[in-house]
Amino acid sequence: MSTSTPAGSEAAENNTFVQAGWEAALQEIQHQATHLEARGALRGAVTLFDAIRIARAGGLNCEHRTRV
Repeated sequence: MSTSTPAGSEAAENNTFVQAGWEAALQEIQHQATHLEARGALRGAVTLFDAIRIARAGGLNCEHRTRV
């Protein structure tokens, strides 16, 4: 890392890659849910669509897990 690179840039860049990866994964899950829906597998499609909504909302609150 050069001295011209601000401190924390690497962390910000890694976070951008992580966000992009999560978004790509959620888009793929949505794509597969759409295929299931088209085939008439509505229960599976709804489950995947719900999982996407939960993930985008930050997950579920669980009594044995503390969030920071």
